[in-house]
Amino acid sequence: MKVGVVKELKQGEGRVACTPENVRKLTEAGHEVVVEKNAGVGSGFTDEMYQAEGGTIVTHEQAWEADLVIKVKEPHESEYKFFKKDQIIWGFLHLASSKEIVEKMQSVGMTAISGETIIKDGKAELLAPMSAIAGQRSAIMGAYYSEAQHGGQGTLVTGVKEIVDIPSSTYVIFGGGVAATNAANIALGLNAKVIIIELNDDRIEYLKSQYAGKDVEVVKSTPENLSEQIKKADVFISTILIPGAKPPKLVKREMVQSMKKGSVIIDIAIDQGGTVETIRPTTISDPIYIEEGVIHYGVPNQPGAVPRTSTMALAQGNIDYLLEICNKGLEQAIKDNQPLSTGVNVYKGQVTNKGLADSHDMEYKEILNVIA
Repeated sequence: MKVGVVKELKQGEGRVACTPENVRKLTEAGHEVVVEKNAGVGSGFTDEMYQAEGGTIVTHEQAWEADLVIKVKEPHESEYKFFKKDQIIWGFLHLASSKEIVEKMQSVGMTAISGETIIKDGKAELLAPMSAIAGQRSAIMGAYYSEAQHGGQGTLVTGVKEIVDIPSSTYVIFGGGVAATNAANIALGLNAKVIIIELNDDRIEYLKSQYAGKDVEVVKSTPENLSEQIKKADVFISTILIPGAKPPKLVKREMVQSMKKGSVIIDIAIDQGGTVETIRPTTISDPIYIEEGVIHYGVPNQPGAVPRTSTMALAQGNIDYLLEICNKGLEQAIKDNQPLSTGVNVYKGQVTNKGLADSHDMEYKEILNVIA
């Protein structure tokens, strides 16, 4: 199979979907790998490093001619013209946020595999390390934008407790998954108080046990509790993600209006639409805006700001799936690998992810029935 590694066009995105080591694994398995010129420079991988492992350096257009195109983020609209029948595209595509991309894929009959919807043993296996990175970075960004020079309240999130009794900041974290616990751990490292709002009772008990003896309060997620807790936030981090589907706007404008002026909102799942009514996607170079007196940070590709770390984590997760697709062919790989089947959002133009179909009011078809 011919595999194309495409350079990302999203602003500030330095990640690449394939390391030189993974190129070697693919070429040793007998597959042709073409790598767009400078695709890996943002992550510290030169063209020469890819060539040394068997990759061929090509143009952007030539990389898109491959049978399997591997990316990090969703295609840019300027790349739609490269879509072709029976082509497979792999990446964190977040198709629920763009009906236009899905319709373009349908019109040509291509296949899309979204890493964020791959579920193994009940967990989003490939998304987890990216969520961890985004959670940790969100806590850091919350501290950064709390400073007056960035429009914040002018508070030091750590407080000053040893010399004078100046309290630390309060981080309110919406959701209790991987991103949430990573954000909480960094916030605790900054001596902040943490409030986690979680819906699942089993997860609530786990979180209470995990953070016993620490300055963490775990609260049951209800609209009333969310409205009450968000008022306490110096930094509010939403981590709610529904794989393959748009999440509801649970954080209403009136809740944002009730927050402290100069406080900070960060929505980690903004690339899927986000849960905050007042937030919109921003960029790494222009990451914030102020609405209702609150700083909004809506960068959809936070791991792209630390591309070396993120690329290494991403590459460890995707290579086994990529090899299985290339070695067996997509249909047999889907039949043999149940987690892989959960990642197929579009198969030859047909929507095969229920959440995606519901998000765009499209017809849904079960992937195993389609390929039978």
